[in-house]
Amino acid sequence: MDPTLPKRITEQLAEDIRSGRLQPGTVLRQEALATRFGLSRQPIRLALQSLRASGLVRIRLDRSLEVAQLSTEQLRDLVAVRLLIEREALRLALPKRQVRDVLEATQIQQRLELEKDPRVIEQLDLAFHTALYRPCGNARLLQLVEEFRSEDRRPFHEQQVGSKSRERWARQHRRILKMYDSGDSAGADAALTAHLSTLQER
Repeated sequence: MDPTLPKRITEQLAEDIRSGRLQPGTVLRQEALATRFGLSRQPIRLALQSLRASGLVRIRLDRSLEVAQLSTEQLRDLVAVRLLIEREALRLALPKRQVRDVLEATQIQQRLELEKDPRVIEQLDLAFHTALYRPCGNARLLQLVEEFRSEDRRPFHEQQVGSKSRERWARQHRRILKMYDSGDSAGADAALTAHLSTLQER
């Protein structure tokens, strides 16, 4: 078996999930996937294991696998934890920020507002927040931020240029960046809190 096959299948299925082609609750059957990709079940099984480890799929009572979706309670808990760690990262980063950090975040936000590819939007969104938090200097905290952000695969395919959700998202980012640039700790904290709290609306 080609050792790269499971990784390629994982990437394709992950993209299908993030783009909405595979909706939450969709059952993923090895036989059907093997037919789709024209492969044996072994690389399919390995790919599904990777997807399960990443939180994109979950096991059901009958031992089959389905595309995962956070419950309202799970999403609330996740947002609460993200608020704790991201607000702390921002608090620690603010007094250590440099002009280059502001410029980097500004450039990323400018690209974000024009980007249409959901995969690139997701990457740029993470890069924007990372640019703001990086000056905190706490590698473990930054790792936690990335790990918890990956647990909620936001529907970036719905962030179409010109849409109301996209415009609100951009306004929130610009507000955070403005407060960050000015060194307004309370303002930056309030802007970040408002931004992350909107995740619960889904």
